[in-house]
Amino acid sequence: MGAGFVEPNASRMKIVLASGNLGKLRELRELLGPLGIMVTPQAAFGLTTPPETGSTFRENALLKARYAARQTGLAALADDSGIEVEALQGRPGVYSARYAGERASDEANLRKLLAELDGVPESDRGACYRCVVALVRGPDDPDPLIAEGTWEGRIARAPRGTGGFGYDPIFVPRDSALTAAELSAADKNAVSHRGQALRALVIRAGALLAHAPGLGSNQRGRLFILAAPSGAGKTTLVHALLTRRPDLRLSISHTTRPKRATEVDGREYHFVSVEQFRHMVHEGRFLEHAQVFDNYYGTARAPVEARLAAGGDLVLEIDWQGARQVRRALPECLTIFVLPPSRAALEQRLRGRGTDSGEVIARRLSDAVSDMTHWGEFDYIVVNDHFGQAVDNLVRIIDGQGGPLAASRPGLEPLLAQLLA
Repeated sequence: MGAGFVEPNASRMKIVLASGNLGKLRELRELLGPLGIMVTPQAAFGLTTPPETGSTFRENALLKARYAARQTGLAALADDSGIEVEALQGRPGVYSARYAGERASDEANLRKLLAELDGVPESDRGACYRCVVALVRGPDDPDPLIAEGTWEGRIARAPRGTGGFGYDPIFVPRDSALTAAELSAADKNAVSHRGQALRALVIRAGALLAHAPGLGSNQRGRLFILAAPSGAGKTTLVHALLTRRPDLRLSISHTTRPKRATEVDGREYHFVSVEQFRHMVHEGRFLEHAQVFDNYYGTARAPVEARLAAGGDLVLEIDWQGARQVRRALPECLTIFVLPPSRAALEQRLRGRGTDSGEVIARRLSDAVSDMTHWGEFDYIVVNDHFGQAVDNLVRIIDGQGGPLAASRPGLEPLLAQLLA
């Protein structure tokens, strides 16, 4: 850890990543997660990257960071990076991500670069990855933190490896026989241009990160969002969490879903008609609302704001769509996504309810896969395999000790591959 950097409470340290690149998000989470810095992608706020009109990596990084900060109210981190090839007089450079055209895929960009280097001898295939990282405390930050990193190497004649992204399969670092796509994440982060830039940024940050807007305030209560695919057990987990942590309060949502026999109005939900719900939407009284299956659900804004303003902590049990809306309105919130241990377990739990028809269960199972593709938008992942352990993990997150449960942690890939296959 760099000199002068004070590690913040992990439950409070949150910045938005001004990028839609999932590979970049994984790298940044692996690099910053151990420092207690939660990186949330801009997609979680419904944002997309603005046009990169700068002529340098620095200009583009600042442009993206300021835009994300303005839209979210959070400190924002952005990078602009690319590959510069000697034989092409520094191209692709700032056009690396769109070298083969706007919205071009990594594979299309890579193929174009290889085609341009066809026949170029080994001695003239030198290249350099370059990265500029910018961190702004707000959209008009007059003194943003800027750091740069470079990674020297050469361009291979054919792609190799499945890791990384961009031009990694054809970039061979200096003094290496492997491409960047063949290196492990840890080895790559130790030497890559982005890793160098981020380490330099953290060393310079000092107390800046701890005092970034929306990250360090202890004046308001904390807002936790718990989401999961249908059948993953989030309602039961929330009830157990509230028993363990009575200082927390559960926000009661409104719904147009019919009340079940065991439910009480105002305890599980505020049950309203479709007409009443639409009237509340028209008046702007919801912090978030969405249609799930054939029913509407929403979180009233006033009670949430009142609880937080009074310094009380609050838990929202909502779906990923609602979580995205709340993040846009209250970006300081912390988000938790619950996963089942397997598809078989998910189906068993849905059938065990005894409240839905076979047709509804089949649809819920299908939609659950779609819901789970949004896991990367959340700060933490809890797997509900052993119930007691899952509750313990939720308590750890609430207590600010959830670093090992970050969405970026190693070991989740096999489960996600099985759930999303």
